[in-house]
Amino acid sequence: MVHELTRYLAETLREEVLATPEERRRQIPPDLEQILQLEEWHHPDLANGEVASQSETFRQLAEVLSSGDPSRYAPAMAPNSHWSNWPEGGLL
Repeated sequence: MVHELTRYLAETLREEVLATPEERRRQIPPDLEQILQLEEWHHPDLANGEVASQSETFRQLAEVLSSGDPSRYAPAMAPNSHWSNWPEGGLL
């Protein structure tokens, strides 16, 4: 399954499969400043009715984007974005 392959690659060859900072900048205007980069976050469980608009994570990210202030991202909930938290992911 493709989702299993991508999980494996991200786990074992992370630096080789993720874009480098230079590769990420190729598609972003040079005057657009990076203000935040997340490696993990608390993602809403969309399959069980949670919506992004009610998620602390996404509300705080909206605050960061609208204000330009990365300190507005201060999550209280533990991250759950690692694939091991979503064993059925890719099967829905």
